[in-house]
Amino acid sequence: RSSLLSLSLSSANDDEDTDSVSTEGKANPKPTKSNRLDQLLSQLTSAFPFFVLGSAVLATRVPAALTWVNSGNLISLMLATVMLGTGMTLQKKDFSDVFVNNPVSVPVGTLCQFLIMPLTAFAIGRSLLLRKDPVAGPALFLGLTLVGCSPGGTASNLVSLIAGADVALSVLLTTCSTILASAVTPLLVKTLVGSTVSVSGKALCAATAQVVLLPVLLGVLINEKAPGLAKTLSRFTPFASVVLVSLICGGVVAQNVSSVLSVGGAGTKLLPKIIGSVLLLHSIGFFMGYMVPRMGLGYPERTSRTISIEVGMQNSALAVVLARAIGAHPLASLPGALSATAHSCLGSILAALWRLGDSRKKDTA
Repeated sequence: RSSLLSLSLSSANDDEDTDSVSTEGKANPKPTKSNRLDQLLSQLTSAFPFFVLGSAVLATRVPAALTWVNSGNLISLMLATVMLGTGMTLQKKDFSDVFVNNPVSVPVGTLCQFLIMPLTAFAIGRSLLLRKDPVAGPALFLGLTLVGCSPGGTASNLVSLIAGADVALSVLLTTCSTILASAVTPLLVKTLVGSTVSVSGKALCAATAQVVLLPVLLGVLINEKAPGLAKTLSRFTPFASVVLVSLICGGVVAQNVSSVLSVGGAGTKLLPKIIGSVLLLHSIGFFMGYMVPRMGLGYPERTSRTISIEVGMQNSALAVVLARAIGAHPLASLPGALSATAHSCLGSILAALWRLGDSRKKDTA
């Protein structure tokens, strides 16, 4: 996720360098193949919501095109690769900076991530999913809770940049939530759904460590020992992450589309409830993630926007992998798959509205 930021910032720096040359009266240099490639990759990465949405639509229309994604441990390997790419953009210093930079906003933002979404998912799941269908309800309730307990959306840094938020704080919250997720996510899921759905806390911890913590630490190690290699690969990892997350979501939708439509003969009624639950969860996340720091604590606008984005955008792919890793019903993976499409679209729209508002303020100033 931080690699999304690094690519966007590098493109911005390239533009600034070109402008400085122009102001000195020198001819603007022709863009090199390397710069053109970076710009193309940045544009493709920015289209993340369209890739996820397209993958979900394709999976719904032609499930056979993406069912191969569910083979063996391929989904877990895909997510681990995304986390490895994230780790290669981090250094040991980044972890120590979590406890130095923004000493108040970091813990507040982290608490919002691990409190607002899990509790909201629990409430929505019990109200709209658990009681509606005796067969699919428990699995979908578990799946939505997993989404709520998996903080750290894969594109939150990029969305923060577009929204004019505090990108540095976004990176710190990304790092902090990634580290804590290995222990806190299993604990939250076990606490919230343990009495309703049989969940192995040990299996959750093991799965989270394998697909999140270990790949990130390996990426950090590569960055420390081979920074040149890490820098080269980080040019491509943002778009690669977009593709992999899109495939994960599409694969899960493809696997479950027939199941959803056939559960209890009420699939046409069940699917809208799942989609509505996921959209409601993320909408409340964005709203409360902004209102708590802004209106409740009086935080600056940029800080409040950042926390809103970090709370509203979840690590949906992690929720999918955890559902599969603990041997849950296949339908438990569906909320995670739909979540990636929902939070990417909502986050992009919100960022665009904030950016438009800032532009209007500048015009009237």
